[in-house]
Amino acid sequence: MKNTAVNLSTGISGIVMYLLVLLEIPFYFFYTPAADGTTPVNIVLIRILIDLFICIGLIGFFSGFRTIVACAKPEVEWIAALMSALGMAFSIVALVADSIQVGSVWAAGTKTINPTWVGAGAEGALLIYGPINRLLNSLILFAGSTLVLKSRLFPKWTAGFGYFSCLYNLLFIPTMFYMTTPLDFYSTNGWNIPIAASFFFLWIFIISIYLLRNKPASQQSPSPAV
Repeated sequence: MKNTAVNLSTGISGIVMYLLVLLEIPFYFFYTPAADGTTPVNIVLIRILIDLFICIGLIGFFSGFRTIVACAKPEVEWIAALMSALGMAFSIVALVADSIQVGSVWAAGTKTINPTWVGAGAEGALLIYGPINRLLNSLILFAGSTLVLKSRLFPKWTAGFGYFSCLYNLLFIPTMFYMTTPLDFYSTNGWNIPIAASFFFLWIFIISIYLLRNKPASQQSPSPAV
């Protein structure tokens, strides 16, 4: 692939963002709890710090993806613009949720707290991490997969995976009616969330790798006439 500045920066943004997601995951599961079983404050702050840079990586990816598709296929620019706007919205609301969690930690002072649980300051962030993110993820994946098919810049199977991931995310938007129990699968903050997020970030990672390693059809050199 001819790595133009946009292709290179977009691919790198997506890959670095995905690596940061992998770095963040252990801080949700591998740590020594406080005496009352809550998450240590420093662990919460480390997770949020990593998440800030993940949001920046997402903004870089969506901005570059829009430019690449719009330059190759101007007729689908409006879809690319929509996807980029949805990506920006996803990043912004994620930053808002991060702010709510950190604010809960600050408000607790010297007391231990788990800002991901209801009653500990998580109430304002759960809707964002749950149904709002599922809605934005599904729309982003639908728009991105449609761009894959219409632009023909990426393999069709990436669109299939994107549509499947879109459907999965779509199914969990109504979880706002099913309480806030983390151990339940179908709940606002249930363990459906890491699965949905993994599909979303994996799709971005795959597209990013393709941007760095392959050459979109529209950039292929024409075959010589025989």
